[in-house]
Amino acid sequence: MENNTYYQPQFNQIYAQPADMNYNELSNEFLTMAIVSCAISTLPIGSIIAIFMASKNRKKLLDYLGRGGLHTPKIKVSSALSRAGKYSGIAMTVIWAFYMLFFLAIFGFMILAIIANLRR
Repeated sequence: MENNTYYQPQFNQIYAQPADMNYNELSNEFLTMAIVSCAISTLPIGSIIAIFMASKNRKKLLDYLGRGGLHTPKIKVSSALSRAGKYSGIAMTVIWAFYMLFFLAIFGFMILAIIANLRR
């Protein structure tokens, strides 16, 4: 007769430790920086800061993974948020630039109108 029992290795949670002892500290830092870069990416000057902050965070995160760090869902979320913060910062920088140019054009037209009225 054949034996239909499958080998299932036993895993003891007590002795399981992550490969990286600084994982909790690093993952919290990565996630915090990613969230902050996303949060400030909609502010006028913050959008420029968010681009550099998110790029630096993602570079450090990829370096951590390249050294053999744990690739957990928390790290994946940090990476995705860093990428979102970077691209949101780029988009909002362009939007704020057009917004500022629009108001500069309005003020320029107002000054020209005032000068035209003073010449009469």
